[in-house]
Amino acid sequence: MIDAPTSPRMENVLRRAAEIGKVHTGQAFIGTENVLRALTEDYGGIAAMVLQELGIAERVAARLDEIMGSEGYRTTSTKAFPRAQ
Repeated sequence: MIDAPTSPRMENVLRRAAEIGKVHTGQAFIGTENVLRALTEDYGGIAAMVLQELGIAERVAARLDEIMGSEGYRTTSTKAFPRAQ
């Protein structure tokens, strides 16, 4: 894994993504869907502004909530994989 520096804004997005992941999987999981959902809440951030300008921010957030809240929601990323050494 690459140890890349992050901005305080990105750290907040990733922290929120982990919270969202925990709500839906029971663990502080960060998947792409959790990051996208967190970005919809990052008002003033570029991603949220683009989604707002396209008029889809609320629909994206609602659809992600719907998918992640469904009984069948599972992602292969939440399964335990051996760590690369």
